[in-house]
Amino acid sequence: MKQIVIPNDLLISVSVRFWLYLIPNIVSIACVIFVLFHLLSDRTLRQALYNHIIIVLLVIVFIYEVTSIPLMLHYYRFRDTWQIGHSFAHFWTFIDYFCYTTQLIGFAWAAIERHILVFNHQWMSTQRKRILFHYLPIALLLIYSFTYYFTLILFPFCEDFFVFSPFNGVPISCVLFDPILLTYDTIAHQALPTLLIVILSFALLIRIIIFKSHLRQTTQWRKQRKMTIQLVSISILYLLFMGPRTILQFCGFIGYLTDDIVMAYFHSGFLANYILFFLPFVCCGSMPELGKKIRNFFHCQ
Repeated sequence: MKQIVIPNDLLISVSVRFWLYLIPNIVSIACVIFVLFHLLSDRTLRQALYNHIIIVLLVIVFIYEVTSIPLMLHYYRFRDTWQIGHSFAHFWTFIDYFCYTTQLIGFAWAAIERHILVFNHQWMSTQRKRILFHYLPIALLLIYSFTYYFTLILFPFCEDFFVFSPFNGVPISCVLFDPILLTYDTIAHQALPTLLIVILSFALLIRIIIFKSHLRQTTQWRKQRKMTIQLVSISILYLLFMGPRTILQFCGFIGYLTDDIVMAYFHSGFLANYILFFLPFVCCGSMPELGKKIRNFFHCQ
């Protein structure tokens, strides 16, 4: 198996990158466990339809943080001296791409579903409709992402080699250098979900502001407010950390590439993982129930 190492092009030193991932990852794992415990143990929170996709995304984040991130940290420590085998490289690439893509397209679906839950709640009025418009899309997203990367990464159709990512060490399989697949992966799994998240989230906020008086009369306004605050808060997170990366990728597609743009893209790729680090905290902060439990805990103490 051919193995290529791209020299370190980031302004952030490897040792600093190590700590910039280690500390947030540890704290984020603790927050994921805390939020998942309360979402799954509280029957009301567990049965709320708008929390289901959040639970799935937090499980994906947890898997990513206990598998791919520790491997990145190990790569930062040993760099060129770390030799990995064929199967291990494919496993790491599969876990990394599957988890990261799933949380992106998963939250894009969450942005779409919030519009349904707020303005077309009759679509969820029966068990059959909930299966069709709620459970089935989530299942299809997971099946699609798993099947796509499982087939692509574990059964490559090209010369079997990989390149260590210049910003986090994740092995980039040979198939990901194919121009057609690279274009599809970038547009379908990164740029399009990011645009949908941002546009649909703020569109929901505007729609709710416009129809606020109507919502107060026909729906439970407090529940809609919770969903909107949660959606917009997480969308801002995606805008901050995926927005620059998406813009820089678009520059590459139109052929406008300079050394500064390439370096900026590497840095944006490194910082993009902070979406997963911060996601549990944003979820926790946007759920009044969890905030109330935390305040009660400290009050009792």
